[in-house]
Amino acid sequence: MLHIRSLAAIFGQMKIYSKNDLMKLAIEEHLKCSEFPRVGAVIAKNGILLSTGYRGEIQGVHAERVAIEKLSPTDLYDSSIYTTLEPCVTIQQEQNKECCADLIIKSGIREAVIGVLDPNGTIYSQGYRALLQNKISVSFFNRKLRMAVEEETFEFGDLHKLIGPGKRRIPVIHSGTDLEVQFSQSDTRTIKIKWSTLQSSHRIVDLHSENGAVRVASGATNFSDITDPMVFRFPSHVARLSEGMIAVVKPRNATFCIIVKLLTIYENDILFQWEMRNDE
Repeated sequence: MLHIRSLAAIFGQMKIYSKNDLMKLAIEEHLKCSEFPRVGAVIAKNGILLSTGYRGEIQGVHAERVAIEKLSPTDLYDSSIYTTLEPCVTIQQEQNKECCADLIIKSGIREAVIGVLDPNGTIYSQGYRALLQNKISVSFFNRKLRMAVEEETFEFGDLHKLIGPGKRRIPVIHSGTDLEVQFSQSDTRTIKIKWSTLQSSHRIVDLHSENGAVRVASGATNFSDITDPMVFRFPSHVARLSEGMIAVVKPRNATFCIIVKLLTIYENDILFQWEMRNDE
């Protein structure tokens, strides 16, 4: 985690902030969140801080809306918003509040500076695209600050690393999602896997690893059914899985294997569970 000192303490009564300062102020806001995903936002005009907000400051209200609703239309006009997470978009027609992307577009804000794009497959890049299409200038936090946001925004930290057994929902869109699975916190052995080619309409998704590393555990419905992971035949580099199916991943030089169960397929996401077994 990047430790960020309070800018108020650093700058005292100074009222003109650089873009980098405003990014850090947004991160200070997101660190106030007690729930995931953490999101913080600040609004400024000509370097002058106008308002702040964080998710959970007002129950059920997103950080961008919290910051926007503290200001008048005159204050908002031609201002800039710095938000640690890509603004949300409308997912369901029956939503009772307009999404943050639409709120920003209608507010008179001229510029949005975003920390990270939302990995949720139903939102990823859509908020960013909506802002651009409506003539909002969009840029991003610098790389160092993006890393700080990534580490502290989501409940699972690094979205591309899995440590120990667990359960995770991940987006599988465009070119797929690469993951590195580490045996445990104290055991740094790893195996790389990738989910790709999600076909939600056909209820299937592909699990990849090295050539000959992936086997479908045909007939097994629970991890406890598998007494010897290597008993299953027909190793390949990919397994096409539907909900409830289990696969075993063990590259040739690995000293452990991963057992993976596909739990649920959504439109752009999947939920899966995994555990490790040492090679015996």
